[in-house]
Amino acid sequence: MAPDSTARPDLLYTQVENSLRQKIISGELEVGARLPTEQELCEQFGVSRITVRRAVQNLVDEGLIYRLRGRGTFVSAPKRMIRKGSPNYFGYHAFSEVGGKSPRRVLSRETLSATGRLAKALEIPEGSRVSMVERLIYEESIPIAIDYVYVSAQLFPNFLEDLGEDMSLYSLLTSTYQCVLGNEELVLDVSTARESEARLLSCFVGSPLYVLYKITRDADGVPLHYSKSVMRGDRASFRFVISPDGRVVTS
Repeated sequence: MAPDSTARPDLLYTQVENSLRQKIISGELEVGARLPTEQELCEQFGVSRITVRRAVQNLVDEGLIYRLRGRGTFVSAPKRMIRKGSPNYFGYHAFSEVGGKSPRRVLSRETLSATGRLAKALEIPEGSRVSMVERLIYEESIPIAIDYVYVSAQLFPNFLEDLGEDMSLYSLLTSTYQCVLGNEELVLDVSTARESEARLLSCFVGSPLYVLYKITRDADGVPLHYSKSVMRGDRASFRFVISPDGRVVTS
């Protein structure tokens, strides 16, 4: 429905914005759908480019849609809020526990020689054998993360066989291996999807990604695993509450 042409110019953008928002919420514009071009929206609503740009920008700021340079504007998937203090926060476990027909799929298993960053993270000599499992993580049948898990092959000699598609890493560590978990060291970075990542995550090349690096230690401070999780930026938000002394507290 076209906006009321008698409305004040500064209210026209609100009418366009509300109309598009309703189409997104109702599912008329589905997740991943490409919005009409700026010119098409101008013609559809009978308004100026400035009005359309303001309406679209507000929806971008709201997180309902996102832009990809040279490709257009698309409907965002609902984001899962990950809070410090929530179960298995800051990792794919916060997503995969939701369920779905196939929450995890093993892409590869291999034994590597530890070099540089990997040897330092696991606190093992360079050249030591390391077991790596690469898995694709789903939420409601949508691929949302690529997870790379590395452990010392000496510490966990059967890791490649034990970590299956439907096995939680932390269940394996605590139940099967009887590890007592200690602190985790986390580094959150951002990136954009390369061709190989875009293909696995069903997103466009250049789409925003979170990259989470994590070292999990046992109660004695021994590194149990090092992981790298590449997550779709349109599927998650991270929320922190900071105390006056600078500590991250449970939110």
